[in-house]
Amino acid sequence: MPTLRRLLLCTALLIGFILLGAQALGMLAAHRYLNSQLAQQSEAGVSALTWALSHGPVSTDDQAELADELFGQGLYALVRITNEGNAVSVERRKRPDGAGRDRDWRDAWLDMEAPAVSRTFASADGRTKGTVTVQADARLARDTLWQGGMRVLGLVLAAGVFWALFAVNLVRWIESRTSRDICERVRALAPGNHAELTGSCELAGVDQALVDAQRRVAATVQEQNARIESLQSEIYRDPITRLPNRKYFVDQFRQALADKTADAGGHLLMFRQRDLAQINRHLSRAFTDQWLRSSSDRLRKLVAEFGGPDTQIARISGSDFALLLPRTSAPQASLLAERVRRELRSLRVPMDKYGWCRWALAMAAFAPGDNMSDTLARLDHALMCAESADDDQIAPASQAADSTRIGEYSWHDALVTALEQHRFSLSALPLHEVSGALLHHEASLTLHDTSGADPVPASIFMPPAVRLGLSAECDIQAIRLGLDWLFTHDGALTVPVSLASLAQGSFLSRLERMLADRPALTMRLIVEVDAAGLVEQGADLRQLCDIVTGAGARVGVSRLSQQFGAMEHLHEFPVSYLTLCGSFITGLLHSPGSQHLAATVVATATTLDMAVYAADVPDTATQYILEEMGVRAIRGAVVNFAHAQDLAHDHQWVPS
Repeated sequence: MPTLRRLLLCTALLIGFILLGAQALGMLAAHRYLNSQLAQQSEAGVSALTWALSHGPVSTDDQAELADELFGQGLYALVRITNEGNAVSVERRKRPDGAGRDRDWRDAWLDMEAPAVSRTFASADGRTKGTVTVQADARLARDTLWQGGMRVLGLVLAAGVFWALFAVNLVRWIESRTSRDICERVRALAPGNHAELTGSCELAGVDQALVDAQRRVAATVQEQNARIESLQSEIYRDPITRLPNRKYFVDQFRQALADKTADAGGHLLMFRQRDLAQINRHLSRAFTDQWLRSSSDRLRKLVAEFGGPDTQIARISGSDFALLLPRTSAPQASLLAERVRRELRSLRVPMDKYGWCRWALAMAAFAPGDNMSDTLARLDHALMCAESADDDQIAPASQAADSTRIGEYSWHDALVTALEQHRFSLSALPLHEVSGALLHHEASLTLHDTSGADPVPASIFMPPAVRLGLSAECDIQAIRLGLDWLFTHDGALTVPVSLASLAQGSFLSRLERMLADRPALTMRLIVEVDAAGLVEQGADLRQLCDIVTGAGARVGVSRLSQQFGAMEHLHEFPVSYLTLCGSFITGLLHSPGSQHLAATVVATATTLDMAVYAADVPDTATQYILEEMGVRAIRGAVVNFAHAQDLAHDHQWVPS
């Protein structure tokens, strides 16, 4: 049994390593202790001899007698007395014995040497008479340490021999019992043979019985597998991709949630093809089915190569896919999810409007006993947030409040109810210049549900609103509340508008009417849009700028660092300010390339008479760099010119 033998061998090596390590640590401790004792012994010897020479006769014979008396104790390797002329008066030194070679290698290993301690002695009138040097003998301590170590090492070796004999006998006994049990079971397969097994298991007819049984079992299994495969193909397989369908996925996910073993739990990755409807419209249906089938085959091979044995990939709806990762840690799941993301990126097909088709990915962790509906609802919300982002990064499905862990249809009811009952409010935070002067206030829309719980920020409810086509209604509410705020407050106010709203034809006409109705307030309004609109929705954004600037308001651009391609089109729009944020700002201090790019942005904006603001500034060092470049306003977790307690809003939901 190779596995058992490897286990016993590894156990023996581990125990041996622990014992030898403990012995080495013990000898090191004893070595340090004996060295300190030798130093104390040298100090005691030199103190005693100095005291005797200072309070007694000082003739050469008396000195020799005292030195002989101290040296005769056998505890010292050197006793030397020198007079005031530094001439040696008396010296007693131990010579190395005959076993010099043996001593040499032990001394080299143990490295034990007592220090030689010197001290002057004086006569009764205080005049210095000479120097006393005493060195303790380290050989006794070395021999003691060596003998103790060898005894413990011998004990360890004896225990190792005993363990080896025990392990060998244990392995032989287990193999014998296992082999006998296998022989009995194989022999029982022979028809009509009921005699008990005695002696060796090599009985006549066992091989033939085993062969016959294997043939019967193989035929039965093959027939059952064919039947099961046929049923699964009809019930649990998607007809196009041949992946497991939603029913099979739900059953597997329910089993994973019901697992109560120690390593139960895992992660669930969901990814959605955002442009499947456009692909069907612009390409043939046959091409779309073939693309989905080939993509599914590549994903299946990827999961089979890098995933665990229980990993399952399924198509749970037309554009939604799921990857179940039971019994996986967060690093393992993240690594496989990243491989899937890169594979999906390589499987994209070109689109007319967006260049390439887009994927949205979200991942959530689950544990035994979790509610399946809540987990899927969190993932659905995370997918909607991922759809609102500009990239295909994996969105985590966080453990948010109950009001945010609802699915798409529940979001529709909640948003429609809030719009009908005007359950929205606006919060505003001031933004100051580097010099301290107030620039404007930044507005953030919040939703109040019927339960009376904490308000839901825009970063939570705007992604579902974009997906459900309700973003224009929410943005109209934000503009209306912003104008009401301007009526009761001084200064300017920035209101963010979603790019998805610009694509809805009625939004711009409604916005134009609202601004025309309140021209005095419109002069202090700033409509903020995402920089991605300059690249992807230039015509819609140009129409928005015409309406806003025609009414006397201004236009701001946020998140320019997420879409530097917008720099090519800045001169085409009457933009008042630009905002740099995100990882571009947080990594600015250590990236000369980013600093040069930021300086280029500031120079370009200055040329076009636009201000530049910076968000997410992590420290004062980055602040100083931005100030030197000419950034007009700076905010962040550490640097915040609004107030120390006012952190900037999260406008990550702005892009469509």
